Amino acid sequence: MPTRQIGWNVGEIAFAVMYVLVAVQALVLGYAFTRRYLAWRSGRPYGPIDRVGERLRQALSVAFLHKRLIRPGYVYAGVMHLFIFYGFIFLFIGTLIVLLEADIVRPFFNASFYYGTFYVIYKLVINFFGLIFIIGLLMAIYRRYFQHLPKFRRNLSDDAIVLGILLFLGLTGFLLEALRLSATRDANAPIHWVAYPLTLLLNGVDPGTLTATHAVVWWSHMLANTALLVYIPASKLAHIFTGPTNVFMRAVDSRVALPLIANIEEQEHFGVDKLTDFNWKQLVNFDACMRCGRCLDFCPTFNTGKALKPRQLIVEVGAYMNRQAGLLAGPAGPRIDEAGVTGHELVAAEEPSLATVPNVEELIGPVVSEDELWDCTTCRACMEQCPVRIEHVPLIVEMRRNLVLEQSRFPQELVMLFNNLERNANPYSFPASTRADWAAELNQGVRELSSVEDPSTLEVVYWVGCMSSFDARNQRVATALTKIFNAAAVKFAILGKEESCSGDPARRAGNEYLYQILAQTNIDRLNAYSPKRIVANCPHCFNTLKNEYPQLGGNFEVVHHSEFINELIASGRLKVPHSILENPKMAYHDPCYLGRYNEVYDAPRSVMDSAAGGYVELPRCRERGFCCGAGGARAFMEEKRGTRIAHNRLNEAVATDASGVAVGCPFCVTMFEDGVRALNVEERFAVKDIAEIVAELL
Repeated sequence: MPTRQIGWNVGEIAFAVMYVLVAVQALVLGYAFTRRYLAWRSGRPYGPIDRVGERLRQALSVAFLHKRLIRPGYVYAGVMHLFIFYGFIFLFIGTLIVLLEADIVRPFFNASFYYGTFYVIYKLVINFFGLIFIIGLLMAIYRRYFQHLPKFRRNLSDDAIVLGILLFLGLTGFLLEALRLSATRDANAPIHWVAYPLTLLLNGVDPGTLTATHAVVWWSHMLANTALLVYIPASKLAHIFTGPTNVFMRAVDSRVALPLIANIEEQEHFGVDKLTDFNWKQLVNFDACMRCGRCLDFCPTFNTGKALKPRQLIVEVGAYMNRQAGLLAGPAGPRIDEAGVTGHELVAAEEPSLATVPNVEELIGPVVSEDELWDCTTCRACMEQCPVRIEHVPLIVEMRRNLVLEQSRFPQELVMLFNNLERNANPYSFPASTRADWAAELNQGVRELSSVEDPSTLEVVYWVGCMSSFDARNQRVATALTKIFNAAAVKFAILGKEESCSGDPARRAGNEYLYQILAQTNIDRLNAYSPKRIVANCPHCFNTLKNEYPQLGGNFEVVHHSEFINELIASGRLKVPHSILENPKMAYHDPCYLGRYNEVYDAPRSVMDSAAGGYVELPRCRERGFCCGAGGARAFMEEKRGTRIAHNRLNEAVATDASGVAVGCPFCVTMFEDGVRALNVEERFAVKDIAEIVAELL
């Protein structure tokens, strides 16, 4: 870091130039971030901002404790970033201390604090943090350019510029210290324990040469520092400020529902096709990206060769927003990488330069492709892994809403889905009147709520869902759960013909209008019966009823069937004899809408422990679990690009010593059943819902 503690006069003009540079740094930073803030505020209103204290706590924990950076699987990257961050912070503070001593305390107060114990501690600390700063940078260079991670491109990029300048600052800082110590023959040289060995090598050099070299290195260091600070607003280093801001702005409750289009009948515009269609909190997301690529590590589309790569989508729109804000705008042109393929085709896409982002008004098409939007399974793996809490899924759904409700541009398969939901209140072609036929055929006295004289006597209402009502394979899950209810003497009933699709596939596909019709119908019917509790075996229905219906006035206590079964076993109401299954045991797969959306991880595992004597934990599990590929209405669309997501997950499960995979979601059952047939492993690898595993033992 810059220092004037040396035994020669640099000159008043030189220091005037230095402070002009400092002023330039401050002005450029202030101007650039003001432009960035104004770009955010060009979005729709957002607020009010509640729970400020909790938001601030989360932002500070991310910024200073690296709470979301140092996580299992990312210890190297987390420590690397910690070294760089705290090294930079302490070196910056150290520079301010030197300037305070030399240019304020001494000239204006004729005093000094830069001696004695303080001086010794200061130098020991600065040397330590300077060293870990350089170590962190070398770790970053190794990770970025030598580990050959598929999510990083290793060409000259923003990372090379940033890492190069930072490393130059770190190395020249120690060189400056060594030159000063050698030129002045400072008796305290040994306490500068990192620079001291270099000092010994320089002791034989002519003092005049040392002085001249010091001046050159000092100004090189100062100019590099100026370049860095001026470059920050246009580089990935902007995340130092925008990342914590995004964490502060995000919803405190991680399970918050998708944004509601209020008074939808009165709206003239739907979703997002321009930057100004986003609210200003959503626009902060596009400036917060660290380019770390963690969203890619567990993204089902990136890992199966599809168009959508969450990091690329965020930085594409971020670069477009920077152009619109007038930050380093250049000539427009197609986004082509060095290999000649478009940005949407890159396997490990890096951020586009501002000069290659089209200068257009529309967002969908020129900036974000429709393929990217429709590939998303809404599994939230990207959101769970993002260190700065970027909320990719709501942003994607907002753009889907525009395509569906305003432009009528969506995959052909969704035409049938929407038509069936409108006509039959289910995604299939089955008449709504046949929804409860499975229960009648079961002949186990399953009652519909309309036939129950006093619904208040019921313990639970079983929300069957469309797949368990109409899909033959998943009807076996409904049958198994009914058997469990009867074995535990649970008084229950179903809505039957009065039940409609929860609306999840419509909402995730962008058809908010259809979702609200379905949801309001269900809410009105449920409110008429005032259920004490609702049990759902579909995590998508579970999530919608629990977290999204309250937006429309539907406030119900909803539990997933794994939670309810676990309660029955724990209370002793359900006696489950231990399975005599031969090893290997079943592997357990975390459904995205049960795990990441609702943090239900332990209940199904407890059921597996009780019923199956244990389970096999997959390498990608819990919050890092891998999607089956069915969410976001993808279950009703053909998977035409890359390899199948379900096959990727199944290959992982088959590679273990498990005899099959246990799930808690009808979509997962369907996707994996298709997968085991395609992979020709159905004879040795079973797919079962946890309710089926328990019911088999009763």
